[in-house]
Amino acid sequence: MSRTPSGAHELLLEAALGAFRRRDAGGHVQPSGAWWDLALAKRAELFEVQTQQRALERAADFAGLNTTTRAVLERARLTPQLDR
Repeated sequence: MSRTPSGAHELLLEAALGAFRRRDAGGHVQPSGAWWDLALAKRAELFEVQTQQRALERAADFAGLNTTTRAVLERARLTPQLDR
């Protein structure tokens, strides 16, 4: 039996689906707080929706990239490269 009120699942899915992620003091990306509140089955549903959304983003992007890939590339561009 779910302890989440009716309709709250959709709000949690929407919140977890968004691209914004907080970072901790060390700059590490933190999972969405909404993700932790989702039941296991809803996390699987979220994964499916995210997969579909990323495909739509790639189809709409002139370079074929999704927002996650763009964010990673931008962060790498702004991160100083260490000499090896």
